[in-house]
Amino acid sequence: MGKRGILGEGLMNLFFPQHCTSCGCYVTFSHGYPLCCECECLVQPLRSPLCTYCGKVLPSGKAMECLRCRVHPFHFDRARAVVNYSGVLRAALHAWKYRGVISLTPFFIDIMTAYLREHRFLLEVDFVLPVPLHRTRLYERGFNQSFLLSQQIGDYFSLPVSEKMVSRIRNTKPQVGLARKERRRNVSGAFQVEEGTSLRGKRVLIVDDVLTTRATVDSLSRELRRVGCGRIYVIALASSCSAERGGDSLSREIPRR
Repeated sequence: MGKRGILGEGLMNLFFPQHCTSCGCYVTFSHGYPLCCECECLVQPLRSPLCTYCGKVLPSGKAMECLRCRVHPFHFDRARAVVNYSGVLRAALHAWKYRGVISLTPFFIDIMTAYLREHRFLLEVDFVLPVPLHRTRLYERGFNQSFLLSQQIGDYFSLPVSEKMVSRIRNTKPQVGLARKERRRNVSGAFQVEEGTSLRGKRVLIVDDVLTTRATVDSLSRELRRVGCGRIYVIALASSCSAERGGDSLSREIPRR
């Protein structure tokens, strides 16, 4: 978001009472973002059993990989989302992306950095790569939510962030409401590594806000594989899958492709 949008939100918060972006109640105390403490406590982390590779919630703890990853693996090595995309988190993300409530950014960053501190394998990378937005969508929204997350993660863990290496060359339709196959077709060939960029053997951490079918990050990973990229990890704030209780099994090594 541009400086004008950030300034506008700050002035609104100064002259008008701040309300929770989820329940709408007046926020008498918060941790620095427009969510009441009651709603903040309702944000649910994803729990195992999770697919070792794509991070989707499994129906039981018997299998280590989901059927999709066993039959038709994704082009990334491992993906993880931190919390469940429902309820309070869904409302907060919608306010952030579509209403420009940029003051929610620290809330999302707190969630993601806490997870990354615990699961360090996601930081064994050379640089952080936000999922690119097409210039038309960037103009409409005013900011790239994946870049905001990437920038903060990069600063926190002293990792370089690359915003220019890969571009989105097709202005794809929003994925919301599309069936699984339609999502794959929608983002097929949507990304392109910029000419002259050398990524051979590089280890990449792709950052996105929400994972659903993983079609977008898979399409981006396919393009990275095409130019010889090394290991590709994906971290996202949320996943649309429902979670089950239990501990997260993240220690298993992934065989090199």
